[in-house]
Amino acid sequence: MHNILKILTLASAMLISANANAISTIQLNEALFADANAAYDSGDYQQAADSYNQILDAGFASWELYYNLGNAYYRLDQIGLAIINYERALRLAPNKQIIKDNLELARSKTTDNIEQLPKLFLVQWMENISRITSPRGWRVLLLAALILTAATACIFFIAKDYRTRRTLFIIGGILLIVTIFFAFNTAFSAKSVTNNKEAVVIDPMIVVKGSPDAKSVDKFIIHEGTTFTISDRQDKWWQITLADGKSGWINSGAEII
Repeated sequence: MHNILKILTLASAMLISANANAISTIQLNEALFADANAAYDSGDYQQAADSYNQILDAGFASWELYYNLGNAYYRLDQIGLAIINYERALRLAPNKQIIKDNLELARSKTTDNIEQLPKLFLVQWMENISRITSPRGWRVLLLAALILTAATACIFFIAKDYRTRRTLFIIGGILLIVTIFFAFNTAFSAKSVTNNKEAVVIDPMIVVKGSPDAKSVDKFIIHEGTTFTISDRQDKWWQITLADGKSGWINSGAEII
């Protein structure tokens, strides 16, 4: 019994210590975020960017953090890095118009004018639906739908009146469909956030090759801020596809969104 009390006491102390460390880390990052905002307001955009990145390196992320970092890079005229961080912010908050506006402003400063090939209707529709709310919002909706479906099922099995059971059966069926819909969009939205197939050029210019070989033929040139999809990987080489369908290989000068 004495040993059990010792173990419980030690476990409690460790839990309290872990909570205290977590709280102190959060407070430290909040202070760093405030200092970064102050640096930005004073015009020290490099210091602001460094502080925002320090918070990200500590494992903390939010749309506000990415958005502010994008603003700092935009002020530093590092358009590629600005676009990357606006895109990351938009994935976490797909309905924030202020992010969309600043992203379009940053894109207007890029050199390449690439026309987007039209997407299949179903793909475009799925993307539009998934952007109705954030991944966290879809998770909340899914949890609420699961709870309502479970509650309806419980009442259905308890109820004895035929009409009541019939009504509950219909409601339960509708809720089940809604739950599946929310589950699909939760997965689709989460996948879009963790998608590592989209990247942005951060170097002033990249020569795109015809094959994953530095000696291969030059196909075309892309410039800072251009967004593309990674189609394949071979060692340090990426096969990229632009929005207009052109493709080739690069091995540096870009960063994954």
